[in-house]
Amino acid sequence: MRRLVGGLLIAVGVLACGARMQRETVFDQDHTQVELRHETLRGEPVARGFAHPSAISPVRLAHILSSIELREGDEGGRRPAIPTQSLTTIAEGVSRALAKAGPDQELAVLSIRKEKRFGLFDRDYLTSFVTYARGEQLYVHLSRSEWEIPPRRQDRLPQPRADEQVMKFRVLPAPGLSLVGSQAVAADWRNPLFGRPTRAEVRADGTVVRRTVLMESPAEPAAAPDRDPLPPNLSPAALRQLADLEEQRRRGELTESYYEARRREILAAESPAP
Repeated sequence: MRRLVGGLLIAVGVLACGARMQRETVFDQDHTQVELRHETLRGEPVARGFAHPSAISPVRLAHILSSIELREGDEGGRRPAIPTQSLTTIAEGVSRALAKAGPDQELAVLSIRKEKRFGLFDRDYLTSFVTYARGEQLYVHLSRSEWEIPPRRQDRLPQPRADEQVMKFRVLPAPGLSLVGSQAVAADWRNPLFGRPTRAEVRADGTVVRRTVLMESPAEPAAAPDRDPLPPNLSPAALRQLADLEEQRRRGELTESYYEARRREILAAESPAP
């Protein structure tokens, strides 16, 4: 009997010391929620080695996500993995979360698309995935895509996991994307390809008919406009910040308006107070 009790106590201790998932909601708008998640073991975060925080613009993220297409079953047509009407909101939430995430935190994205049938009742469809940046790659592990939510699950949605397959679909190859599983891709997010809109228009039968502009961003000049020369005696820290900012601009990660505003902030911080 003592051995049995001792064994139970040891089992309880192991469970108590097991890994636990910690969640923090950082974005919740228009039926789209983005969480930061990390595991803790004995009170300490489990190291994941992600390249976080990461600064990826919502426009670039929208272009990446719009490039992911899938095929349901063996004979099903291809279709976008992310619904078009949810794309902009999801990209905004992921961009904010990546900027806030730590190296041990992954992102869990859950987005609901509502559809009214016969003008009488709604049907809700869930698209969810796990994403994170590692090195120069942005990984996207799809969990559900346009999954009809049963009425009994409306208040408690299933959390996405990177190692689960709950729907019978497979991701299709695309430029700039590398397949890392049947339902996961890695995107070279710095690729200039993702600086341009790349949404595929899909017919009801799932066939791709043409490419169309997903979202228009203001045209940026090919060359930098005339700017005031840098003031003398800038600190080394300010020079490094300006150099990093210019590099981000050249890679197409920043809009011209953001670049100018951030440049002014850096220079203003170096100006002596009146």
